[in-house]
Amino acid sequence: MNANTKRGSLIVLFITYVSLGLYQNFSNLHGLTKLTTSQESYADAQNLHTASVGNSRPKSESHVSDINPYFDTWKRRFASSTHSDNYSNNSSTGKYLFFKHIRKAGGTTLRSYFKDVLSYHGRTRNENDFARSKTETEERKNHIIYYVEQEFSTMDYECPNIDPRWNNSISVITLRHPIERHLSEFFYSGPGRRFDIRRDQLYVNQTYTKELSEYLEKNVPKWMRSLQGRVKGMHGKFNMYFGRYYVDNFQLRALAGCSSRECLKERNITDEDVLDEIRRRHPSEKSYVTPVPKCTFYFKEKISNTDALQMCALPRETECSECDGPCFYPSVAWGEMTDNDVERATSALEAYDVVLLTETFDEEAQSALLSDVMGVPRDADFALNKKGVKNSVVQKTNNREKTHFYRDMFSKLAPNALMKLEAENEFEIKFFERALEVNKKKTELWKGVKN
Repeated sequence: MNANTKRGSLIVLFITYVSLGLYQNFSNLHGLTKLTTSQESYADAQNLHTASVGNSRPKSESHVSDINPYFDTWKRRFASSTHSDNYSNNSSTGKYLFFKHIRKAGGTTLRSYFKDVLSYHGRTRNENDFARSKTETEERKNHIIYYVEQEFSTMDYECPNIDPRWNNSISVITLRHPIERHLSEFFYSGPGRRFDIRRDQLYVNQTYTKELSEYLEKNVPKWMRSLQGRVKGMHGKFNMYFGRYYVDNFQLRALAGCSSRECLKERNITDEDVLDEIRRRHPSEKSYVTPVPKCTFYFKEKISNTDALQMCALPRETECSECDGPCFYPSVAWGEMTDNDVERATSALEAYDVVLLTETFDEEAQSALLSDVMGVPRDADFALNKKGVKNSVVQKTNNREKTHFYRDMFSKLAPNALMKLEAENEFEIKFFERALEVNKKKTELWKGVKN
């Protein structure tokens, strides 16, 4: 081989090497690198995100982000605002950690978790911060991460598409089987609270009393009937629809709110005062520029079961007509529920970053997924699977108890009341079945599974 031929061969080899390198970089950049198996990608992300003490971070965060799209959503969504009062993207609408709080579905546990997450990222959001929020300058008000929690009002199912604050938020919701949630409310704040419900009575000796059986068959339907007069009084009171009382299809109504003309017409909403209130506070009528800090949420120094946080501004603070955060505007979920509402609520649910199930709080996958989104160590002391469910009437100790405690109890003691409750919440049960699918889909996406 002469010198020219050898030189030509070397040039071809060099060009081939460079081309392959460029293609590999292009493939990685655009997510074209093929993963071997979902188990490998999940394990890879787990290994790289095994957290140690303090605020330490894994060395290969960018690699994990390529594998796991959920990894450190906090950092990517909130840009440089984690430890600074200025965002790298110069957004002036503020950033929100939005929690849709469904009563008796682990909400107090999540609230405690979010307090720890904010503290981990250098945001206390405590009573002292609340006091300062009343006097701070306009410059200080801007570009800060706010915590907002929606518990007592319904959410417009179109909110993720029409409220610009949604895209500046990390959104989390937790759901629970409808019958388990309803009966948990009955025993927590309803008439059933007079009885001490002991787990071992059902799962060891099965000796519930005849007195309790008669009481449940009589008082659960009575508790359900109390809805009729109460809900009529709730019409027009958008921020008080959900409380410590029975509301049929509770979780479905929480996410199937209407604010559009077509949807309100379908619900036969004709009251002009109600329509005017919806129009006046609708996102299309507002320009969200400067959040008002005192109109968001602040934690008490010590979270307790009864006095956990400042509910936006205190009731006496007239400056806050509503909480300042995504989806805090009026929508209607009154009237009969239908399959259309199931579809609407499901579409809203799919827009959430994290959809949790109370029944699986202690499972490693759900806890790790939430940790990844929040940008905190999976093995942190405050990890979800280490929290334990707060405000629980009965501490569950096995999977059957976690998923079927009240249904098992009522099938033995009050089968007629159980059937009535299931019939009246038919569409919420359908919605929960869809929620299970959404939870599974998001978990599989997090693990890298391709459907």
